[in-house]
Amino acid sequence: MTEVAVPGPEPDWERAPEYQGGKRNPALQASMWEYAAGAFRLVAGLSPSLEALAARLRLVIERGWEDLGAVDVAMFRIQKIDFALSRLEGSPRPDVLVWVGRAQADTAEALDILLDALGIGEEAFTFRGDAETGFTDLRNNVGT
Repeated sequence: MTEVAVPGPEPDWERAPEYQGGKRNPALQASMWEYAAGAFRLVAGLSPSLEALAARLRLVIERGWEDLGAVDVAMFRIQKIDFALSRLEGSPRPDVLVWVGRAQADTAEALDILLDALGIGEEAFTFRGDAETGFTDLRNNVGT
């Protein structure tokens, strides 16, 4: 069998994972997280570090990217509920974002299950809510 030589990229092509104003490169690459994020909805923020949360559940943190830059993510399932924990590198807020699968109707129940598995209480929440109803900042409610 003859080996087929693949030519290198055209000189005027942009890198595939970056915004391409001229769309000269025929490929626009997205990270695994960007594709997976469509199956989740943001429901809360947690104050402990992503590393501590992942260590508790022995999760592997994966590195991806999104429009705002590099993101570390751990995706997992507890009691048939899909979760993702993410942290955007360089974010001004240290929160770990909590995502729940869109198929999960009762997000309060899902968050209770997650907190139980993590061995932490509601005081770890920095915010709760969703994009439709809005988010409630809970950072000032600590200890009340």
